[in-house]
Amino acid sequence: MDYQVCDLAPSDLGAAVHLLEELRALPDSSPMEIAQFIADVNDGAVVVVALANGVMVGLASARVASDRAWTQLVAIAPQWRGRGIGSALAKGLEDRLLHQGVRRISALLGPGEVGEQALLNRGFTATTGMVLYEKSLSLEPGEVRIIDKWGGQILDGDLWDKAAGMEREKALIDQRIVAPLSDPALAAQIGLRPPATALMFGPPGTGKTTFARATAGRLGWPFVELLPSKLSSGEGTLANELREALTELGQLDHVVIFIDEFDEIAPAREHRPASAGVVNELLKSIPDFRRRPGRLLICATNFVDAIDPAVMRPGRFDLLIGIGPPDQTALTALWEQALATMNLEPGVDPAALAAQCTGFTPGDVDLAAQRAAAEAFARARTQESQAMVTIDDLTAAATRTSASITPEMLETFTVRSFGVRTGLNQLPNCTRRVAEVRENLARSAIPAHDP
Repeated sequence: MDYQVCDLAPSDLGAAVHLLEELRALPDSSPMEIAQFIADVNDGAVVVVALANGVMVGLASARVASDRAWTQLVAIAPQWRGRGIGSALAKGLEDRLLHQGVRRISALLGPGEVGEQALLNRGFTATTGMVLYEKSLSLEPGEVRIIDKWGGQILDGDLWDKAAGMEREKALIDQRIVAPLSDPALAAQIGLRPPATALMFGPPGTGKTTFARATAGRLGWPFVELLPSKLSSGEGTLANELREALTELGQLDHVVIFIDEFDEIAPAREHRPASAGVVNELLKSIPDFRRRPGRLLICATNFVDAIDPAVMRPGRFDLLIGIGPPDQTALTALWEQALATMNLEPGVDPAALAAQCTGFTPGDVDLAAQRAAAEAFARARTQESQAMVTIDDLTAAATRTSASITPEMLETFTVRSFGVRTGLNQLPNCTRRVAEVRENLARSAIPAHDP
């Protein structure tokens, strides 16, 4: 994406008028008068704009009346159409209107006008006759206030597709978590209880947070990450803050709550007695949370053995899901994603790069790719050479980047997942075992009562 969507600043009004002046003669642009647009802005209309290198290339505005909003205008520069700007502007309006208590958004467009496809992409439905596009937002104003209080977000479903590689883990999470929660009627007919709690574990950097966020986006549920450091920064204790968070967020019809580094919030009490209050609170709160349909608590940890055993007993987590390291297929996909926006020398092979990156996490791949790009940038500035990332840049950067997942980490993860020691001593020997681990993980999530 080579543009950004933001609020209309007072200093941008002149640029907005200039854009509308340019579009007035085009037959597919809205006939709204510029004077009316200025009046709406002065009257408090919600306006978002798309900027490319500081130049305004699109805008959208809406007027709010009680819990309803009318989209007044969608304008996009002709040379910037077909790049997703309309959908991005529509999403920008939705985000801002949601926080103003709006429950329904309508837009009146003539056939073929700019913005029609964007509204369809964002889930608006058309009425008959003169096409009226409407979309009901999923949250009540009171729910939005709760989400805002705890720093929640409404995430897009495309996060799922952006999780490069790791197709087996995605299939597992989709089958065991997303599908039952998306179709509770069918699950009930079969007798399957949709999960309410899941614990993801695995080596650091393998994408546990990414999967949690993508799951919320795929479900279309608000996503709230509870950070232990933020919870304990208030006036109350961590245990009290945690109880308040789970109680208030549990009032929502749907929500995904995520707690990372769960071993820090629920460590074994015998080793850290000071944590007893928090652990005891979790032992009371989690079973209560699980009894309410439409909510999902996902916890993540790099060190599952450090969690208090009582928290791991039946009645707390429905599923334990191991998120293993990327195999060669996933690494290839990660390299393809990292290289997608680069000007590359012909002949760059993502699969060849992946072959030398065993133990790499998504973050490692991105770091190596950016190191290569930085080297090419510096060379282009100092030597006046062609601005291009070479195979040598990428190979050298991958060599310089240390793999975050060591053989010892993989050994620990494998033992925890399957109770089998592999005897790994050399990093190259990890390649085959990585594939085996991920293949086994793809078959089924581990029931919480049999970790």
